[in-house]
Amino acid sequence: MELDVWSQGTFARTIVPVRRLLIAGFTGRDQDAVTAHVEELKEHGIAGPKRVPSLFAGVPARVTTSGSIVVHGDRTSGEAEFVVTRIDGQVLVGVGSDHTDRELEAHSIIKSKQVCEKPVGSVWWRADDLLDHWDELELRATAWTPDGEETEYQSGSVAAMLSLDDLLEEVENRVGAIDGDVLYSGTLPLLTDDFVCGPRFRSELIDPVLNRTLTCDYVVEQLPVLDD
Repeated sequence: MELDVWSQGTFARTIVPVRRLLIAGFTGRDQDAVTAHVEELKEHGIAGPKRVPSLFAGVPARVTTSGSIVVHGDRTSGEAEFVVTRIDGQVLVGVGSDHTDRELEAHSIIKSKQVCEKPVGSVWWRADDLLDHWDELELRATAWTPDGEETEYQSGSVAAMLSLDDLLEEVENRVGAIDGDVLYSGTLPLLTDDFVCGPRFRSELIDPVLNRTLTCDYVVEQLPVLDD
């Protein structure tokens, strides 16, 4: 995967091999908020995790910077997440979407994540440029309904989630260093009453201190059902 890393006014092209895809979940710093999210899932018939934070292995080839993905069925939706990798000792931060099959999620959270492509923006930042104001970063998601209505879907500070250092420590204690891997961070609660499963999704990571934004914007195409 080719990324453009922005630092100190210049871009540098970087290749990430995507050795592993790791998907974290239930990563809130506030345990009450984590419990609320678990209860939110139960309302949709989804069993809670056995361990929090949770960690899932995904299919590395499903990580994509493409502006479109193809899904099975009409019950899939995105989740705004910051995304992390480490290349040559340097930690990089991007923004992506943990696109998930909601129908399958009722039976298996792991499979519901593994079956979908994982969009990520192609422009990333150096973590070293963010650490002195990490908690001021904001995540935002916009979803489009099946009839094309734009909907504010998620919005909040990354301060609601495990810090970057704590997330990396948690993951690396469990599966080792993430060199050449891609790690999705977990997400924020929804602003809507239900999942919005539509034809387009956009996630943003906003840095108000350095006045810049990363974007992952993609369209969702459904595989057609063909007659035998």
